[in-house]
Amino acid sequence: MEETIAPYQNPQFKKSKVNGTVWVVLFAIAVILIGGFVLSRQQKKAPETKKDVVVEKKEPSPTAKPKIEKSSVKIQVVNGTGTPGQAGIVVKALEGTGYSADNIKTANAEKFTTLTTTITARTDFEEIVNNIKDVLKPTFEEVTVDSSNLNSDSEFDIVIVTGGKLFETVTATPSATITPSSSPSPTVSITSTP
Repeated sequence: MEETIAPYQNPQFKKSKVNGTVWVVLFAIAVILIGGFVLSRQQKKAPETKKDVVVEKKEPSPTAKPKIEKSSVKIQVVNGTGTPGQAGIVVKALEGTGYSADNIKTANAEKFTTLTTTITARTDFEEIVNNIKDVLKPTFEEVTVDSSNLNSDSEFDIVIVTGGKLFETVTATPSATITPSSSPSPTVSITSTP
């Protein structure tokens, strides 16, 4: 049997068509591989520029406390030692630095046993407390600030309890005293008679 070849069929043409397709596919694969290799090398060579992003975090600024006027501060001065006039001395010292005498009240403690002068205040009066402490230092040996705060319903903004040497009252003690007494003493008189 003899192979019949169709008049338009050429066996070599069929082979070359398959070979051409294979070459095109191989060429495309080679281009893809080479292109991928070149791109990966370029990415490695290109320096990465990282930009540091600075985010400013704004912290809320502390709220400014309103300045408290000395003349409006309500102060109570309690005599804690019993020394007469001690609260008055404190009032005079405070008046001399700008506090109003109309806003300062004095009182005596129930017991006169306070050795240290103590300042107690409402919240937010730290600046005033420090000022009063400085005013009282020359007068009292020891001045402390009580860490507890006055109640918000207190009549006063500041309470000062004076301290120091406790006052001792002078009491008269009975004593025996010798008092000269006059008693008639015999007197002798000589008279002459004629």
